[in-house]
Amino acid sequence: MRCPAALLAATLAAPLAYAQPRADAPVATAARPADPERELADAENSYLYGDYPRVVRKLTPLVEPDVLLVSATDQAQAYELLGLAHFFLDQRELARKYFERLIKFRPDYELNPVLVPPPVVAFYGELHETLADEIKRRRDELRRQEEAEQERRRLASTIVYERRLNSRFVASMPFGMGQFQNEDPGLGALFLGTELLATGLSFGFYLAVLDLRAEDGTFARGDVARAESLQQAQLVSGGIALALVLGGILEAHLAFDADDGLTEVRPGPVIGPQGLLWRF
Repeated sequence: MRCPAALLAATLAAPLAYAQPRADAPVATAARPADPERELADAENSYLYGDYPRVVRKLTPLVEPDVLLVSATDQAQAYELLGLAHFFLDQRELARKYFERLIKFRPDYELNPVLVPPPVVAFYGELHETLADEIKRRRDELRRQEEAEQERRRLASTIVYERRLNSRFVASMPFGMGQFQNEDPGLGALFLGTELLATGLSFGFYLAVLDLRAEDGTFARGDVARAESLQQAQLVSGGIALALVLGGILEAHLAFDADDGLTEVRPGPVIGPQGLLWRF
């Protein structure tokens, strides 16, 4: 509560108020409050003066059908005031409803026994015992949420620096590996595609020549010229593949930089020269 002293004075008169409940049961207004926080403050003042129907009229639209209060503290206070107001109006089922919401929302929330009369504290305590299992589940859920939020904040504030040392061994590999290491993905993709194409053609011509051979390894008279053409194409495409491999390796070594220096990276998935990586 925002005014403990005033609330204490009002609470001293509370037993008389709930011993003689008001008959005019409040009805929530349908209008959407323009300033929920101001309505909450007004409801608190009304509670301090013992005007419990006004408390209900002010607060019900703030939590029904949707919760309009942004602050978790304000939301808990609204549930507490609604539970107290309905209790003093002798509307126990509604008091139970909002006290249960308060307990489920804030499992560790306790009524102040100095400011709240003993019958209300006892009523609230009985609800706590009834909802013991659900309270435990809610506490576990809140703990997991807090741990997840702490981890999210930790990752958001973490800056990782890495020093990547390039390798001469990788620069000597075919299929554009050296270019990818040198952070030249365009050239790497070019060498990768052309080397695969030339190697694939050479292997395909080789299979075609094998298909023409008889079981004894010779060719039929009509297939000799075709086999020679295929063998020539195999040698040419194989030579092109070898030239591309050697050219790619040479270019990778010429552009080689052993130390790329420090690089700032964030935790999470990263696509780099070595492929898909996950930074921790």
